Amino acid sequence: MQKVLVVDPNLCTGCRQCELACSYHHEGFYSPHLSRIRVVKFEDRCLNVPVVCSYCERPPCEEVCPTGAMSHAVGQTYAVVVEERCIGCKECVHVCPLGAVGIHPRKGTAMRCDLCRGDPACVKVCTAGALKFEPVEEEVRDRRRARAGALGLV
Repeated sequence: MQKVLVVDPNLCTGCRQCELACSYHHEGFYSPHLSRIRVVKFEDRCLNVPVVCSYCERPPCEEVCPTGAMSHAVGQTYAVVVEERCIGCKECVHVCPLGAVGIHPRKGTAMRCDLCRGDPACVKVCTAGALKFEPVEEEVRDRRRARAGALGLV
């Protein structure tokens, strides 16, 4: 059963614990600059939007990568960046429609969400419930219910 990382910006408090958990999980440091998830703040609207890789069906970041550094783990559903292959050309950054690919500030290589290899650290610390890791069927069901509610059908 395929799971997806679901973001609900309406529940995000902007605490940025997700960024810190992500950076610590991957780098061993608490630094938003090393995080694969970023919280974009819109102060004028009191809105915080966590931005993370959406795992496109045909990821443009993987299609443009000249060295094959952007790929998926064999037999797995999570993405990987093979740092040894990454030349830091930033083509992946330019084509990502969500702005979810970053560049590691010290290594100069691409960074993107790998779902912590199936157990996202960001979800574990999101006490507001803005981040969920759930089967795709549940996400679709919740969206349909929300849409029906917005139309006044229920």
